[in-house]
Amino acid sequence: MTPAFVLLILLLLQFKHLLADYVWQNGWMIANKGNYGHPGGLAHAGLHALLTVIVLGVTGFALWPILILGLLEFAIHYHIDFAKDRITRVRKPDPKKREYWVFHGIDQFCHQVTLVGVVAALLWFG
Repeated sequence: MTPAFVLLILLLLQFKHLLADYVWQNGWMIANKGNYGHPGGLAHAGLHALLTVIVLGVTGFALWPILILGLLEFAIHYHIDFAKDRITRVRKPDPKKREYWVFHGIDQFCHQVTLVGVVAALLWFG
C-alpha cells in the first residue's frame, strides 16, 4: 500500500466515524448505550461496523479481513461507548465544564485509536 492509499483509508474511516457517531446516531441509540446488550447500543456499534465493512470493501480488500475487522470494531466500539456511558451516568458531567469534555475527548481518542488499529491490521496482514 502506498502512503497516499493508507491516508485515504484512514480519512474514509474517520469520515464514516463522523457519520455514525454524530450525523446518523439517533436518540434511541444514545439513550441505551449504557444498558448492556440493549438493541440501541448494538445498533449504534453495528452501524460503525457496517460502515467500516463498506469503506474497506470499496477500497478493494479481501472479504475475510474486512469481516474480521468489522466484527472487531463492533465489539471495541460497543464497549468503549458502554464504558463512557456508565462513567458519565455516575459522574454526570456538565457539558459547560471541563470534565465533560475530558470524557468526550477520551472517548473519541479511543475510537480514533481503534481506526488506526484497523489500518495497522491492513498494513500487517493486507
